[in-house]
Amino acid sequence: MRTKRQEMSGFAIATTLIMGLAGAIAMPVQAQYTTVRLENRTVRDEADRLLDLGQQQAKAGKHREAIKTWLYAIGYYRRVNDQPSISYTLARVADAYEKMGARNAAQDTMHKNIDYANMLQDQGSVMRSANNLASIAISKRQLDSAKALTNRALQLAEANEQPHDRAIALGNQGLIASIHGDHLQALRLYAQSVIERPLRDALGDGFTYVNSGDVWLAKDDYKRAIKDYGMALTIARQYRNYQLMAVASDRLIHAYLEVPNFYRIEELLQNRSSLALVMGDRETAANVQRYLGDLYLSFGNLPKARAAYQESYDFAAMLEDSSSLPLREAYFKLQALEKL
Repeated sequence: MRTKRQEMSGFAIATTLIMGLAGAIAMPVQAQYTTVRLENRTVRDEADRLLDLGQQQAKAGKHREAIKTWLYAIGYYRRVNDQPSISYTLARVADAYEKMGARNAAQDTMHKNIDYANMLQDQGSVMRSANNLASIAISKRQLDSAKALTNRALQLAEANEQPHDRAIALGNQGLIASIHGDHLQALRLYAQSVIERPLRDALGDGFTYVNSGDVWLAKDDYKRAIKDYGMALTIARQYRNYQLMAVASDRLIHAYLEVPNFYRIEELLQNRSSLALVMGDRETAANVQRYLGDLYLSFGNLPKARAAYQESYDFAAMLEDSSSLPLREAYFKLQALEKL
């Protein structure tokens, strides 16, 4: 199956999957791996074609269509008993469901993929699936399950000398410790995670710095929280990762409100509004401009406050819902300002 078939066993399993169509991949895993049947070349070529088509659809952002295509591909791969390709394609389905935000579907598909990975003795896939499942379990506050999964992933990462997967497992353990209120242990684990993570995954470090900043914020150590959030924002800007930029900026604004440093907040709010527009999120842009108007009003700068509220109103007016809350709030802010 061309060069990507050679990469299959090491390819990362994605992180959230399987909504409707679940029955199409709910196939039993055989007790042992058997030889791929090569006699039906037509079936195999059609499976490969569908796999490629699904990848094209996913790149175009058509994740639902890609999932349907890959499920058909899985059916063809089963006909020739190509279980490594089934596992690989399940990973692609997982990635698509992750982007669609289907956490329950993700767990179901990852568990199926772990079954295949165990059968194929693909420890890399088991390790990555365990890390991804742990992340979902943490988000759902299923901490006992998350702890068991991170321990398994960590053991496999150490046994196979995989620093990247070890870093992810350590970061997940840090999140668990943080939720339990063990802030010191969480900070130690986050620091280890940053040290372990290869340079090629700088964005992973960025999100770890966000988590570390959250711990410092919970300890009311605003200086250190701001430092870690600032590190995350620097990494995000370097790699032009809008999601990390948004998260780090929001956290920094929160931290600076506690200090407070209103001039730094002004700069961050202005940048956050521009970022929201770049991301096509007019609702957030409207809300941020309203907060900026409130900030200028607290300074007594009425012209700037009026301009910010007007921008908020204009952005909100672009939303499909003409009676949206941001629009109403911006309108009332403008009306209240006229009475001053």
